[in-house]
Amino acid sequence: MVDGFLKDGADVAVLEKSSEICFQLQKELVGRARVWECDVTDHKKISRVMREMRDAGFEPDVLINNAGSLHSEPLVNVVRKTDRVHSHETWRNVLASNLDSVFFVTGSVVDSMVRRRCPGVVISISSVAARGNAGQSAYSAAKAGVIALTRTWAKELGSLGIRFVAISPGFINTESTRSALGDVRSERLRQQIPLRRLGDPVHVYQAARAIVDNDYINGTVVEVDGGITI
Repeated sequence: MVDGFLKDGADVAVLEKSSEICFQLQKELVGRARVWECDVTDHKKISRVMREMRDAGFEPDVLINNAGSLHSEPLVNVVRKTDRVHSHETWRNVLASNLDSVFFVTGSVVDSMVRRRCPGVVISISSVAARGNAGQSAYSAAKAGVIALTRTWAKELGSLGIRFVAISPGFINTESTRSALGDVRSERLRQQIPLRRLGDPVHVYQAARAIVDNDYINGTVVEVDGGITI
């Protein structure tokens, strides 16, 4: 996503939780993009970073909510004798990273757009799991929440020229996907996808770029899934 928008000439800023990754990105993107260390599940840290961004002269008209974590755990693990019910701590952590982050960051960025009377677009990454995915209660609920927020905010703020769109990727060929699925399940999923292949991260970027360019796309979900949800 960052590489694509940089190649297209955009002024890009990245919020990243890990100090190590921030350091790496600052070296890789020096002179090309700005990087701020920020835990986007913490609204106080977001407020601080937003002030720093404004002081640095960076006030975005495009926001892409792409933070998140993937976790699989059944509601009740019937083969266990103890600790059978889905972890409350994990439930809270997954919702924080995938849903709270969208709520907190969008509020800060959109308030800036409103104050500046600046049309803009907020793109939030959901998932095909929003339709319900066995073994992923927290993740599915969070991603469905992202779509609900997208549609709600589109109704609230469309009259101000601020658009909200969700992208719902299917199974994208990333490290986290490969780690979560394993080779056997990945191959099984390929056979279920009409295009018979996993997606590439560039496909998600291309969808985001199309949404930015087309200012009549609003309040909807763009599915980038190879047809698996047909």
